[in-house]
Amino acid sequence: MAEKQQLTKFAREQLGHYVYALRNPIDKTIFYVGKGKGDRVLAHANGVIEKLEQNENESEDSLKNDVIRKILDAGLEVESYIVQHGLADDDQAFATESAIYGTLKLLAEDLSHRQFALTNKVAPPRFNSKGLRTIQQVLADYGQPADIRLIPHNSILIKPTLSGTWHPSMGRELVWEATRGWWRINRNRLANIRYVIAIPNFVIRGVWEVNASDWREQRRGDHGWSDILAKRRLGKERIPRLGFDCNIDLTESRFEGLLNTSIEEHFVGQAKRANVQFLDDYRLKTIRKRRKKPFWNPNLS
Repeated sequence: MAEKQQLTKFAREQLGHYVYALRNPIDKTIFYVGKGKGDRVLAHANGVIEKLEQNENESEDSLKNDVIRKILDAGLEVESYIVQHGLADDDQAFATESAIYGTLKLLAEDLSHRQFALTNKVAPPRFNSKGLRTIQQVLADYGQPADIRLIPHNSILIKPTLSGTWHPSMGRELVWEATRGWWRINRNRLANIRYVIAIPNFVIRGVWEVNASDWREQRRGDHGWSDILAKRRLGKERIPRLGFDCNIDLTESRFEGLLNTSIEEHFVGQAKRANVQFLDDYRLKTIRKRRKKPFWNPNLS
């Protein structure tokens, strides 16, 4: 039986709002056009697969699900395509979906046409960058895992939370500002840290070189300071948070191969929820004691 599919966080954020089409690999007919975001393009097939795994029957008649079941019974997978992505919002996605549906209805009133032959000499604007692609191409473009040989030893991974989740309009300076502070960190473990790696959504967005002397305590004027004072009045946040001022950006000069690559697969459980992860000697010793391998390069410094 086919397995359920899932997009990476990076793929979901890059796609944003999109319009998609599902095609039957048996006869190559498009059997569904829809709009959505996140994993919506995969939800139809995943829902049928889940019901099959649980030996459940469909609660309602659905021609779409009937087609999906026949595809799965044939040992095949639904061919899922992102027709257009990077749409501004839900309204634009609705409009794009409606335009595609209307075009198909023009070509065949009953929507049962088997073949189409477009005569466009030039592709529509943004088609090459945001237009038709398979889910496999989406994962290749936006779900590339990081090359662990390029992740250096004595680094600290920080998943910033300033102003919510990372968004595509954030430049490197904004990523740095969100990453530099302020964190509950053991100062003693910062002595040998040389690199700070920003991983919003577990995707590497920047790498900066730091020294132990670059770290300092949060103070008045730093973002989040008023919140810290309020917590201290309640007897909380007694230990000062730390951050760094240094902005030696090595992302494109030395670590270009890591930019926009994902390390999500290396985080599970509590580690997935933490904002700060050390790749230092102490962590390496602990991992080796458990007879595991580090997901970074312990020989790269």
